Amino acid sequence: MNPIQNARQNTVCDEYALRSDLFDVNRHNPLVLPRTSPQPIDITLTWLTGYVVGMDEIEGKFTLMGDLEMSWTDELMTWDTNQYNVSSIVVVGKEVWTPPVKILNKMGSNFLSTGLKNDLLRIEHTGAVKTTHSGELSISCPLDPTDFPFDSQDCIMLFGLSIHSFSEVRLKFSDIPVKSISGGSGITHPIWTISRFTAKDNPYVSMAYVQFCLYRKSLYYSFTMLGPTALLNCLTVFAFLIPNNQGEKISCGMTIFLAFVVFLVQVGDIIPKNSNAVPVLGKYYLYSIIGSAVMVINTVIHSCIANRQTGNDVVKVEPMELDNEKQDAFEDLDDSQSEGGTKKRSLVNFFKRNGLKIFDLICFLASVLLIGSSVVMLLTTASKCVI
Repeated sequence: MNPIQNARQNTVCDEYALRSDLFDVNRHNPLVLPRTSPQPIDITLTWLTGYVVGMDEIEGKFTLMGDLEMSWTDELMTWDTNQYNVSSIVVVGKEVWTPPVKILNKMGSNFLSTGLKNDLLRIEHTGAVKTTHSGELSISCPLDPTDFPFDSQDCIMLFGLSIHSFSEVRLKFSDIPVKSISGGSGITHPIWTISRFTAKDNPYVSMAYVQFCLYRKSLYYSFTMLGPTALLNCLTVFAFLIPNNQGEKISCGMTIFLAFVVFLVQVGDIIPKNSNAVPVLGKYYLYSIIGSAVMVINTVIHSCIANRQTGNDVVKVEPMELDNEKQDAFEDLDDSQSEGGTKKRSLVNFFKRNGLKIFDLICFLASVLLIGSSVVMLLTTASKCVI
């Protein structure tokens, strides 16, 4: 046997002997806290984000792939390297004590469902333990649709311990608590972009959290929803130029009205049902619907009044013949009220001649005001993350 093979065999024998001594049932129990003093065990966490799987906006579920790196010190797993000639060993989590770390706001995911019992751990001769748990994680992330589609959301990944108190085990983050597989500060996704991270722990509570800032990419919604509706709003304004005596004006107004209703229903299918917040895009569609409805109502009322004024069913009443005394009395009454009557008749005649034009102008200005205010509201929307 050559020296290399002899050294390997000695190392293997030393590791077998080391494992026999460390995992002796008479001195080792994986349920016992690995400490020799009353000081709590510090579990150091580091989250490595791989990529974003997606966001279920209806259920408020944020899914991403990542690795959770954990390290702590097991004071009962130490040995002399000169005696065993082994500096570190790899064990399965169920063979030693592992912290019962859980994701408290997890949704329908197997991430850490069995803890670290089936994971591989590397133990150094100093008792330092390191492990990495990988998988797909889905967490609860209720969305605020107020600024949709120009919104940003804050999602929190909450870590906690199910059994031990903070006097026994504490959670804390490493110097670089959050990393990304790309190496940069942001992680891209077809719809969402994780732009910032923050991590906080509390030495007096067995809880810690990582907060993500997600920005929505609004180009898709601008192209499919805002672009067509902007053209529809222009059609609403120009539809006032169609003569009221033509049926095409009502049909045009109703078509625009129904198109906005369809877009509003589409927004309702995308965002979560939330009675406490109305999305800005929904307000934009609602104002646009009211503006198109004003145009339709204006057309109907204008056509109804115009048909009555030009109708042939007007009953003509012939003036009655009065005797001379009554005729003189009416003439005196007319003379006394001539000045006030003239003003009233002129005002009435003015409204008879221009009433429909004024009504059309008021409806036009109301529709333009509604559409303009909705556009300004949409353009001035800017959402920022809390972190």
